[in-house]
Amino acid sequence: MMSEARRKTSLFLCGCSTHISDTIDLKAVSEWAKKRGDINVIEIHNLLCSPDGKKFFAESLAKNKPDNIIVAACSPKMHEKTFQDIAEEAGINMSHVQMANIREHVSWVTKDKEKAIVKAEALINASLKRVMLAEDLEKHSMEIVSEILIIGGGIAGIEAALTASTAGRKVYIVEKNISLGGTIIQTEEIAPNMECSPCLLAPRLSEVRDDPNITVITNAEVTDVLGFYGNFVAKIRKRARYVDDSCIGCEACFEVCPVTLDSEFHLGLGTRKAIYTLFSGSVPAVAVIDKGNCKHFIDNSCDACVAACPFGSINFDEKDEDIELNVGSILIATGYNNGEVSQFDRLGYGKIENVYTLPEFERIASSNGPSNGEIKLKNDKKPSSVAVVHCAGSLCDEGIPYCSGVCCIGAAKVGELVRKQIPDAKVFNIHNDLVFAGPKENAFFKKQVEEGTQFIKCSDLETIEIRGKDGKILVEGDGFSPIKVDMVVLSTGMTPAPGTVELAEMLNVDLENDGFFKADHELLHATGTSLDGVYIAGCAAGPCNVATSVTRAKSAIGDAISKLVPGREIELEMMTAIIDEEKCGGCKLCITVCPYKAIIYNEKENVSEVTEAICRGCGTCVASCPSGAAKAKHFTDEQIYAEIGGLLYG
Repeated sequence: MMSEARRKTSLFLCGCSTHISDTIDLKAVSEWAKKRGDINVIEIHNLLCSPDGKKFFAESLAKNKPDNIIVAACSPKMHEKTFQDIAEEAGINMSHVQMANIREHVSWVTKDKEKAIVKAEALINASLKRVMLAEDLEKHSMEIVSEILIIGGGIAGIEAALTASTAGRKVYIVEKNISLGGTIIQTEEIAPNMECSPCLLAPRLSEVRDDPNITVITNAEVTDVLGFYGNFVAKIRKRARYVDDSCIGCEACFEVCPVTLDSEFHLGLGTRKAIYTLFSGSVPAVAVIDKGNCKHFIDNSCDACVAACPFGSINFDEKDEDIELNVGSILIATGYNNGEVSQFDRLGYGKIENVYTLPEFERIASSNGPSNGEIKLKNDKKPSSVAVVHCAGSLCDEGIPYCSGVCCIGAAKVGELVRKQIPDAKVFNIHNDLVFAGPKENAFFKKQVEEGTQFIKCSDLETIEIRGKDGKILVEGDGFSPIKVDMVVLSTGMTPAPGTVELAEMLNVDLENDGFFKADHELLHATGTSLDGVYIAGCAAGPCNVATSVTRAKSAIGDAISKLVPGREIELEMMTAIIDEEKCGGCKLCITVCPYKAIIYNEKENVSEVTEAICRGCGTCVASCPSGAAKAKHFTDEQIYAEIGGLLYG
């Protein structure tokens, strides 16, 4: 490293048009700098970031050939890279460019002009002391990985995968369930146009199944993610199905299986066997064995499915599989969870027969549901009257504190579905506020009113009480007369999908206060996250309808593939951390705090080592290292102390 005495320093003072020069007397600062004796060249320009200013900057560097450069101007966030790039072109390592922020830190906040001069000089002195200790940073680059990982196989994940594949990208879909489809497959029709949900999804599933660019990994979860944009390594745990890929989902084994269980797909309203598929036509079509309830695994008393299978697909010896994927970008499309209402005794859910949640009613009304689409009561009779309670468990501290925004149209759809089967049935929608955003949604609401649904306003939904009376269900609340009905449907809101917190921690991305993934910028980058290269789509980004889910997915994947150009080189972080092996005590504290999992432990040498290709230079390990073995390039302790000393003591 060149000695401090031999280093030649140039100081550039920017007037920032009038933002700096109106407050700070740059000529006075220049005179102060000349008297110091340790600044060799002093330049003043009105607007250094302008085309003329950048040309002036470059010409000065070529003429004076400084070793160190101080730019007293705006925030480093604005133009530090601008001046670093010009310096690099002039053959000066970017680490020798130091910015002193005399705009935000001085001119914009200091009214007294004399004090402004003193403060500007202090910041320049601090930059000078630090830049004298600068060490060259070495540039490294790598070819970008263009493959994409999609976590979640609902409609958002499916549409994102197909869009990326059309652009020629290789895509991996990891879905925790045994089949793709998400929640959309659990409903029959989608309001306001009442489009057939299975009809929309079936061709998409077929496309995904037959697309050579798309690899589907179901019954699996992401267990760990390392790396950064353009170079992520994702670890996947794929659970054994105990049925191999020769299975075509013919269901011959279902009939002979002696075990009957509640079906999660039917939300506990229907049944399945210990060997099953999620639904007919599922992708993949391969069945799965519920190991925890299969008699073969419990006591080896049953192999009925083996004898029944015409393709010899049963494999009881199959093991869980660990998969490692190298991808350039990750899209989170994990969907949502339905709001809970069982904690509200007054709503009667789980205690009174024929009180259902809206998702449960959707299953009952669906042709692939537990009653083959026939809306009926527990006694198999058809209901003559149905009450729909809006915001059940929402807008209250004990449940969901927010409005999900899409529940009202689902609640209004109940009347449409009921009248298709039972034209004379009475339908009551009990609500406070109503949300029908958009012309089509509002038209759907008006149609329900015209066709007979009665919308009854309750002044306080928390006063609603539901109880059984005389073989009927009595619904009471403030602001309306008690209603007796045969069936009650509770319209629940949306909450973040299970595992959202754990996934956010794994990926090192932020969550909103409501628990959904936080957008990088709500207006300008609504499908990005706080970590470059990680995107959010569908209801992972917050409650939304199907159309918005698809739009978010296409927006996110479009941004991803525009950056993941095959063959493109990306520069790796230069300001990484390094660990001095002689000082390292092997405590592993740095490994536990590293958010990027960029530090590994060398068992042989008993020291921690930084994988610089993954490190992002955040400095967390440096701050936590008890022995001082960890060092942050360009932000060494010596540099920071020198900068602070220059600011405080001159």
